[in-house]
Amino acid sequence: MSIEALSIINDAMEEMGLNYAFMEYRAKDYEPLPEMYFVGEYQELEPDSEDGEESAIFILTGFSRGKWIQLEEAKEKIKKCFPQTEGKTVVAEGSVIAVFYANSLPILVENDELKEIQINLTVKEWKVEK
Repeated sequence: MSIEALSIINDAMEEMGLNYAFMEYRAKDYEPLPEMYFVGEYQELEPDSEDGEESAIFILTGFSRGKWIQLEEAKEKIKKCFPQTEGKTVVAEGSVIAVFYANSLPILVENDELKEIQINLTVKEWKVEK
């Protein structure tokens, strides 16, 4: 997964006003963690064709100490930002990147205060070799 694709997701999360960090969310200067935040990671998939397309699953894990509905509302924002059918498509230098909402899974954790949701995005990249 390219730096450009990671930047597209980072910028979109910022535009939606959702607290986000890649791999690990850290509060600044001894501040407490926000009530809701997201952490992203990815898994690259083996190519199934020789057309130069690269695919990955981007996993957004959301955490909240508030109500479940906060995570569901954030999921709806993410779904609108990365539509399932047309996706969010960006033409970068030498490549085209499309990010699509795939699915989600609320996760029950043993800590009664903490709520968690996993939101999966599909990322497809096509690179033009010069």
